[in-house]
Amino acid sequence: MALWVHWLNILDGFLSFLSSQVGLGEGLAIIALTLLVRTLILPMSWSSAYRGCVRQKTIARLEPELRRLKEEFADQPRIYAEQMMELYRKNGVSVTDGRTLLAALAQLPVLLGLYQAIRTGIRGGFLWVKDLSRPDAGFAILAGLATMLLMSVNPDLPEHVRMMLILIPSVMAVVIALKVASAVSLYWTVSNCYSAAQTAVLHHVVARRIRAGALKI
Repeated sequence: MALWVHWLNILDGFLSFLSSQVGLGEGLAIIALTLLVRTLILPMSWSSAYRGCVRQKTIARLEPELRRLKEEFADQPRIYAEQMMELYRKNGVSVTDGRTLLAALAQLPVLLGLYQAIRTGIRGGFLWVKDLSRPDAGFAILAGLATMLLMSVNPDLPEHVRMMLILIPSVMAVVIALKVASAVSLYWTVSNCYSAAQTAVLHHVVARRIRAGALKI
């Protein structure tokens, strides 16, 4: 608990330093700190996202075979599960990726601390918002649009549910953002835009490696 409080104090102090000493103001301080933290954990998040992207593309390639197995063993769920696991095993796909899970858990305290520091440590204004500690409809819409951007840059979303997987999280982001501090909405917007850029670059790199033969899917 003491370590967590110390971490929050560090982030809060850095927010104050960027805002007051550097002269960025509260809004730009949020943007700068969010970009800094996301960049510091980029090696970990990139590695985790890369493995997830390769796994996702492999499963997408196996989709016709999975559909065939589901039809063939529709009345035998146990055998279907066994056949599916065998297909995954032959193609090097694990049901759960322990390394990805550990990486996500390692990033969680960093991002939660950043969220908490921004949620409780900002009281000034930014752009048209006079008080970042209060909700704002404009910032809520920006958070929703950033969420939509993040979801839409993933080319591996199933086509038959793609629109749903883009719209539902975006609408939920707007609804939630209307109930929290606009400082949090600004953080979500910046963080989701960063993630969208990372995802787009990641899929480009993976696709290029596949075309070059350096990566087998």
